[in-house]
Amino acid sequence: MLSYDDVAELLRLQAKAYELLLWLSHESADDPDLLSADAAAGLARAGSAAAWVERHRHRLPQDLAALDPHGPFANLLASFFATSFRVERVEFGNRVVWSRIVLGASAGPPERTGLAHSQALAVKHLAASQGLPMTEAQAGDLVRTRRDLRDAFLLWTYVWELDRRARNKGKGPVVHRIWRSLPTQTKRALTADLVWSARQQVLDAAGA
Repeated sequence: MLSYDDVAELLRLQAKAYELLLWLSHESADDPDLLSADAAAGLARAGSAAAWVERHRHRLPQDLAALDPHGPFANLLASFFATSFRVERVEFGNRVVWSRIVLGASAGPPERTGLAHSQALAVKHLAASQGLPMTEAQAGDLVRTRRDLRDAFLLWTYVWELDRRARNKGKGPVVHRIWRSLPTQTKRALTADLVWSARQQVLDAAGA
């Protein structure tokens, strides 16, 4: 199960992956080919996103160029295109004349799991990691009945799913639904301390 340091690293890598997306969308205004069909397809696959970063490392801002693009970072970068972003472009003949990254995940297979299911799984796995046996149904009941802990359940679920995304096991658009459901202040100042506090609240409820 995730340690405090794991959470801090996940949040750091997510922030850097998002920063790269913003940079890429901005740079594509001057170089639309950065988001050609082939390039965008490569960015959306964990296995080729790292190679894209390696090829363009010389163009990246210094803090992004210094990152190891493989593994979790590449997985998180690619996962953004499954959870919440897509590429829009205008082509003339065989040439890309305009491109950008916009909010809204690319079309893909139907979402296989919902918000409530994701929260139940996250709570169940956290409880089990601390020796608190709990079925998925029991975890779901806990999430439904402890409305006072709504934000804590959502935040822990978001980070649990973030870890899955970092391991290329993300569930797709449901992650963005979780993100949108979090309080605005939480999203603006998301820290490992905040996540760890939510984790403890969930564990206290599970053990009660």
